[in-house]
Amino acid sequence: MGSVERRVLIIGLDGMRPDLYDPQKMPALAGLVARGTRFPDHHAVYPTHTRVNISSLATGTTPGRHGIVANVFRLPDDEFGIVDTSNDEHLRRLDAAAAGPALLAPALGDILEGHDERVAVAATSSAGACILWTRNQPYRVVNVNSHFDRADLLSLREKLGPVPPRGNSFEDRLERQMYAARAVTDIFLHDDDCRVIVMWLNEPDSSLHGFGLGAPQVDDALRVADQAIGHVLDALDQSGRRDQFDVIVMSDHGHSTVLHHRSLGEYLDRARRELELDGLELATASDFIYLTDKPRLRQLSKLVRWIQEQPWTGAVFGSGPYGDLGGVLALEALWGDAVPGDRAPALAVSPAWSDAPNEFGVPGTVAALTEQVALRSTHGSASPFDLHAFLVASGPDFHEGVTTGLPSGAVDLAPTVLQLLGRARPEAMDGRVLWEGFREPAGEPGEHRQTRTASCVLHEDGFNPVIVQERVGDTTYVDHVTNGRQG
Repeated sequence: MGSVERRVLIIGLDGMRPDLYDPQKMPALAGLVARGTRFPDHHAVYPTHTRVNISSLATGTTPGRHGIVANVFRLPDDEFGIVDTSNDEHLRRLDAAAAGPALLAPALGDILEGHDERVAVAATSSAGACILWTRNQPYRVVNVNSHFDRADLLSLREKLGPVPPRGNSFEDRLERQMYAARAVTDIFLHDDDCRVIVMWLNEPDSSLHGFGLGAPQVDDALRVADQAIGHVLDALDQSGRRDQFDVIVMSDHGHSTVLHHRSLGEYLDRARRELELDGLELATASDFIYLTDKPRLRQLSKLVRWIQEQPWTGAVFGSGPYGDLGGVLALEALWGDAVPGDRAPALAVSPAWSDAPNEFGVPGTVAALTEQVALRSTHGSASPFDLHAFLVASGPDFHEGVTTGLPSGAVDLAPTVLQLLGRARPEAMDGRVLWEGFREPAGEPGEHRQTRTASCVLHEDGFNPVIVQERVGDTTYVDHVTNGRQG
């Protein structure tokens, strides 16, 4: 890998669907694409939430192994209850809880600490999303939303000046992203102990949620993100460090246009009334259903059947014995047979999706289970529009001007980064090294094939969704899950 120690720069564009990439709007990124390897069939993990996928990126494992199973989930401990993973205080409480630590698998920051090296993070994301990269080694972290109640991290922010205020104008959004970019160029770039630098931008995700796929404000968000990318790449060139870095630009998930605004909890209240299920004790968080007691199977089957009959339901997943109900898919099939005990829901509901266009002509809609009426587009479902993300890698170790033909996924980032750095990967990782992108591969990707998984017990009335997965060697990616009722 040359005479200097390789370093890796990861640039995250939260929520950028692959089809949002436009070389005219993003010339800095276009230069990387021209000089690098494009992975056009790149996959998020389910559920397609930000903190779930960042945890998979940082650990190389599925949600069933790393334990961040949703942006918001529940624990059976009444003293804890709801875990909001955007909140670093919640993550700290989870570290100390019986169901802890927050991350059940080692993240890149933990692994590199064993070699006296660091992961540095500069982010405009939530505090929780930012700190997951280096959960137990928070020594080089700059976040516009928090200094994590640490004097050393407050000092890092003070070196950059006041944090720009929030705002929706082009200039407001640009200043926020450039604050993170300056943390990279003014602080982290010159510290060789920072073997991995992560710059995670909350655009275009924030603008997508607020304005919708195809809106002019989203075009502005892409230009804002590209200016931050260009600032960092210019600094690499000017410092003579470009050949020291492999640069990976990626997103964590896609987006879909929202059709409805009703939460799963609201729908279940309706089910209780219609089915007279007053004795069935359950709770919801995100698109998950938790049982607070062990109901009679007949009661639960009645509820599941009602959910499957609703026009907003695409698929129902169940963990453990609940995956054996008619028309219910096993949650283990999405998470590689790993389900994290106290954190696993009894049931998960993925809303119905379609490839219909929105008002701007952008395909991909979802009957989102959300109470947030301001959301114009969102993510979280098992739709192909949510599950496909962006990935390009450029640098001394990657092919130039190549597009791969194999699928890849969030779980592949950590093992690939460790290979680039010459560090051993933990055996428990679910991902693989993306050898097909390397100039000098030391291994083979493995055989590529597609699998389709149906319910263990078919639904007698025809609600039978199918999990469509891609497999390369021993690594599996969820491509999409079909709607239970077609047509």
